[in-house]
Amino acid sequence: MSIITLTTDFGGNDPFFGIMKGVILKICPKARIEDITHDISPQNVWQANFILQSSYHYFPKDTIHVCVVDPGVGSKRKSLLIQTKNYYFIGPDNGLFTGILNKEKVIKVIELTEKKYWLKNVSQTFHGRDIFSPVAAYLAKGIKPESFGKSVSKHTLIKLEISKSLKKKNCFTGMIQYIDHFGNLITNISNNEVPLKINGRVKNKTFTGLVSSFSQANNNKLTGIKGSSGFIELFINKKNAGKLTGIKLKDKVIINF
Repeated sequence: MSIITLTTDFGGNDPFFGIMKGVILKICPKARIEDITHDISPQNVWQANFILQSSYHYFPKDTIHVCVVDPGVGSKRKSLLIQTKNYYFIGPDNGLFTGILNKEKVIKVIELTEKKYWLKNVSQTFHGRDIFSPVAAYLAKGIKPESFGKSVSKHTLIKLEISKSLKKKNCFTGMIQYIDHFGNLITNISNNEVPLKINGRVKNKTFTGLVSSFSQANNNKLTGIKGSSGFIELFINKKNAGKLTGIKLKDKVIINF
């Protein structure tokens, strides 16, 4: 039984992701469809990249991950099927697979050009329904990746400019790469690189840490913690740090130790 995951920015009020499930099940009734999330902020490719790279490896080998956050839908941007050592990824070539390309061993990349595996009438606004869903379903039925189009080099794919954290003497410099539903600020500085006694700043806001639980922190103070995604997080206990501090995606982070 093939597992197909869906990650989109469609939200819960519209029928879009439900329609995608219908297309998949009509072609491959035995497919098992799992939702990662449909609450990516509209057109937020950065957020999609982070969520996908933080989630995909918790699924069994050969899972097919479909990600549709597609501000360029209908344009000349490529539609992709990426086969890695353990997984498959389907979606637009707009940077949302940056983390996957950095972390996974890529076996092949196929540009989806074979129209016989698409729905007959392809819209300019819903490739999630008309291209990505049917390709995922046919892949789950056993169609080989190379059947869906032409092979392209992974080096030609669009990647987000996500800078790595830098270490200089007793200091790390990084950035905020994701802000979650609770307003926690997730940096690109690895948990494994930072000692327990730190202090730092983002813009004009200072923080200390690292605490071992959210409850240990002062309810009014920005604090650091080793997050579940593998990166240092900044938070304010029981409050939304993103809203209270005004700190935003890509803001510079400095950690001293």
